[in-house]
Amino acid sequence: MNVEEISKIIETWAPRWLAWERDNVGLQVGDPSKKVSRILVALDVTKAIVEEARKRKADLIVSHHPLFFRPPSSITASDDVGRVVLALVEKGIAVYSAHTNLDFTKDGVSFALARALGLSNIRFLAPLENLLAKIVVFVPAKYAEKVSHAMSEAGAGVIGEYDHCSFRVPGSGTFRGSTASRPFLGKAGRLETAEEIRLEMISPRANVSSVVESMKRVHPYDEVAYDVYPLDNPGVNFGSGAIGELAKVQPLKSFVASVKRALRVPSLRVAGNMNVRVKKVALCGGSGSELLSAARRANADVFLTADVRYHTFHAAGGKLALIDAGHWETERVILEPLAERLRQNALKAKEMVEVFVTKLSTNPVQYV
Repeated sequence: MNVEEISKIIETWAPRWLAWERDNVGLQVGDPSKKVSRILVALDVTKAIVEEARKRKADLIVSHHPLFFRPPSSITASDDVGRVVLALVEKGIAVYSAHTNLDFTKDGVSFALARALGLSNIRFLAPLENLLAKIVVFVPAKYAEKVSHAMSEAGAGVIGEYDHCSFRVPGSGTFRGSTASRPFLGKAGRLETAEEIRLEMISPRANVSSVVESMKRVHPYDEVAYDVYPLDNPGVNFGSGAIGELAKVQPLKSFVASVKRALRVPSLRVAGNMNVRVKKVALCGGSGSELLSAARRANADVFLTADVRYHTFHAAGGKLALIDAGHWETERVILEPLAERLRQNALKAKEMVEVFVTKLSTNPVQYV
């Protein structure tokens, strides 16, 4: 298994197009064709992480935070990032980063955080909208399965936990080709009628071009009739934050104690009445203060995130409790699920790839 194949595993789950426009995700350092037998999964790429990767003979580091948040103007030993890059190149270690795309995908950072806190009935706090399109294509009945499969392989037909989803309606299509045409059915210059299937599949808008290209590649017609409709449906696979329920109602004081245990953090910043009853929990791993209004609309009892500003605590206004549990603490929960996904895909592909999570803390914050 090489770097490119591992990249595809991650991007099938957390597509690169899902990331913020200004974010830098994907392969940061290395050769896509490089063979990989050992992977180190970490939140950050630091000098210590690179050294750990070297000692554990890793060929690839998969990180959440990008090594480059902005395009570097130079790579030299005069700054920290340059030294890390030079060490990576010297040791032959590649780096792949999945950042906000991993935040916004189902079973990503916020879902992992919700599971770490023992929540059930987990769903997106703010599903992303205007991401989907419907592709409709007209195809001879005996080619419908081949065309549908090609579109599915290109990323169409995914609805929640289901893939290869399509809708098919039989009907009659008419056409008359010019003298320059090469009709698959009938003859040029003659009006023809063909029994066809109207095949409909949903696709992320960002994937429409590749889905259409894959569809045309296997479609028998020289001129393919198809339509693309933008959809306003909220996505079920992509969104911000998460919301779920605790197994039983408990006072905020008890919930705060359970958060400290689950995330192994010595202290939290909390705004709210410690005796208020908590059942519905909204959260966002990392910096998610902008979702406070969404948490209110969802009637959450508490909203948990990180990097909360003083005025945001005021903005909670006593309408729901607000907890700042730390950036590193609320994101490191994704490391083991990410590693396990890579392990399972390698196993499925019958590839011998060892995947391990870093043993180091890259948290720059100390509690004193």
